[in-house]
Amino acid sequence: MATTQRRTVMVSLCAVALLAVSGCGGGGTTSSASSPATTSGKAASSAASQTYSSKAFLVPLTVTVDPALKSPPIRDSSHFLTWDAVASQENKIRFLVPVVVFPAGKETPQAPPKEYLKYLMAQAKDNAELSNVTKITVDGRPATLMDTTTYEPEGFLSGLLGCIERVSDKHKDPCYGLQPGFFARLAVIDVGETTLLAWARSQSAPDKEFFAMFERMLQSVRFR
Repeated sequence: MATTQRRTVMVSLCAVALLAVSGCGGGGTTSSASSPATTSGKAASSAASQTYSSKAFLVPLTVTVDPALKSPPIRDSSHFLTWDAVASQENKIRFLVPVVVFPAGKETPQAPPKEYLKYLMAQAKDNAELSNVTKITVDGRPATLMDTTTYEPEGFLSGLLGCIERVSDKHKDPCYGLQPGFFARLAVIDVGETTLLAWARSQSAPDKEFFAMFERMLQSVRFR
């Protein structure tokens, strides 16, 4: 009887041991099953930023698009390439090759000046607020980066940056300038025969995180 009891206890202990091993094995299987999730995470991470090649833009380029931006861009035309932010409809990234410009306070369009940077900096006398000016390169091309805004009444500096069509009214949608309550981190890029403008825009206050993302985006630009 005692021998039978000992055998019963030993069988029970073996069963418990087997269950324990099986439990560890189950943990290993779970870890192995979680492998696809890790791979999926890596895939998601690589899919987080996408490379975009312009289709119609006058200055052909390829750029890395951050997941903070809706992709594809909402417009890719000959003179205008633009993305909206995911988090805020007021945050935007814009690339512009001006067709005409409207100097501060003027209602008559002019051809974009050959020395565009000099033209833009001269607008400071008409309360174009240009600050934090730094020299950079974009894919080896010289560029000037700056913060911009204005405290002039709305419309006074409309069309200052330029319009994407040959228009006579700077207050229409295809024209871009500086407006009170809007802030931008703007790059003026010399691409040889023309000037390329690129900027990140936010409303109410400078969005430093969004602007930093824009600067990283600029460094990913490759001209084709």
